[in-house]
Amino acid sequence: MNIQERFVHQLHTQALCTPADRILLAVSGGRDSVLMATLFVQAGYRVGIAHCNFGLRGEASDADEALVRNLAQAFGVPFYRAAFQTADYARRQGISIQMAARELRYEWFETTRATQGYDYIAVAQHQSDSTETVLLNLVRGTGLAGLGGIQPKRGRIIRPLLFLTGTEVTEAVAQLGLTYRDDESNYATKYARNKIRLEVVPRLKELNPELDRTFGANMMHFAAAYEVVQHHVEQLRNELFKPLNPTSWAISIDRLLALQPRQFLLYELFRPFHFTDAVLRDLAGTLPGSIPGKRFASPTHVLHVDRGQLILIPAGGNDGKSAMLESPEAGVRWANYHFTATLTDDVAIYPQPHAIQLDADKLIFPLEIRSWQRGDVFRPLGMKGTRKLSDFFISLKIPRYQKQEVPLVVNGNGDILWVAPYRMADHYKISAITKKVLTLACN
Repeated sequence: MNIQERFVHQLHTQALCTPADRILLAVSGGRDSVLMATLFVQAGYRVGIAHCNFGLRGEASDADEALVRNLAQAFGVPFYRAAFQTADYARRQGISIQMAARELRYEWFETTRATQGYDYIAVAQHQSDSTETVLLNLVRGTGLAGLGGIQPKRGRIIRPLLFLTGTEVTEAVAQLGLTYRDDESNYATKYARNKIRLEVVPRLKELNPELDRTFGANMMHFAAAYEVVQHHVEQLRNELFKPLNPTSWAISIDRLLALQPRQFLLYELFRPFHFTDAVLRDLAGTLPGSIPGKRFASPTHVLHVDRGQLILIPAGGNDGKSAMLESPEAGVRWANYHFTATLTDDVAIYPQPHAIQLDADKLIFPLEIRSWQRGDVFRPLGMKGTRKLSDFFISLKIPRYQKQEVPLVVNGNGDILWVAPYRMADHYKISAITKKVLTLACN
C-alpha cells in the first residue's frame, strides 16, 4: 500500500473517524502536520485547518502562520487562527513555556471544534513521538499508564499518523514534494524531549535500528496489560470504597493491608485522586500502625485516618468559607445546608427537628454561618459553663474529618448560637422576659 492507502486504512482500522465526520486539523506548518493535512484532503474528508501563533519566535512565527494560511487557501478549506501571549501566560501560571503552549492550544482547539461544528481534532503526532513520550515518562517516573505511549484516540482528539515513524514522515513529505517550515526550537537540547530525540534515541538505535517499531509493539502490550489491570483495580475500588456521600468514601485499613502487591495497588487505586507516589509510599508505611487523625493530601483530595479506616474526601471542604444571614426573615445557603429565619411575637416553645428558637433581642445581625475554627467554645443548652467545640464534637462522636462539614451559626458579637443541627447555645434560649422569637431552621 502507498502512504495514502495506509493512511485511510489507519483511520478505518483504528475507528478514528468516518468520511461523514468533520475534522479540525491542528497544523503548525511543520512537516508532520502538513503531511497530515494533505492526506486528509486527498482522502476527501471534510476538514478545516487551525493554527496557533504562540508569538515566541517573532517573524518566524508569522511566517509559519502565513504558510498554513496559504495551505488552507490552496486546499479550499476553512482557516482558523489564534495568537497567544504564551510567555506572559506561562509566567502568570508559574509553568514552563511548553506546558503553557500545550494548555493554550488544546483549550482553543476544543473551543473552535465545538463552536464551528467539527466532530474531531486531528493532531499530527507519529510513532517516533510516542517512543519519545515513553522514554520521557520512564525518566521522570511513571506508572504502567505511562508505558502505553500516545493513544490514537482519546475523547475528541485523534492522532492518525501513529502508524508512521519520523523517518517515514520525512520520506513521505519528500516524495509528495510538500512545502513546510522547520521550528528551530525543535533542535534546542535545553528541552527534555529534544534531548531525548537528538541524543538518547540515536544511541538506542545503534543497539536496535528498528527502535520505533519495537517500542510500538511493546506499547501495544503495555496498553493491553494496563487495560487488564484497570479492570481489576476498578473492581477492587468498587469493593473497597464505601460511599459516605457522592464525593467521599470510607476504606477499610485491614482490607488495604491484605492487598498484594500493596504499593502497586495503592498507587492504582488512588491514582484518579492525584496522590503522588511519594505520598502513597508514606501511606503504605503508615497503615500497619495507623494513628487516628493523620492525613495525606493531594491537590484535589485528602485521606484521613479514622478508627480502622481511611476517609477520602475532596480537598478544601468548607475550610474558611462563610455565609451571612443578613436579617430576620432572610435565608442563606452554606455548603449543602439551607438556613431560613422567621421572626414572631409568639414566645411559646415549639420543638421541631433541625430548628431552634432564639431570643431575638439578643441577636446582632448579620449572623455568620461558618465551619469550626481552632479555639472555638460555646455553652450548650442546659449546661453550665463553656466547652471547647472540639470536645463537644468528640462527645457527639463526630469524626475529625467531618468537623469542617458542621455549620456553626455565629452571632454578630462572635458568640456561637448553634452547632447545627445538634445543639443551640444556652444563653440565647427563650426566657420569661423574651418579647420576640427568631426561629432558625436548617435543612
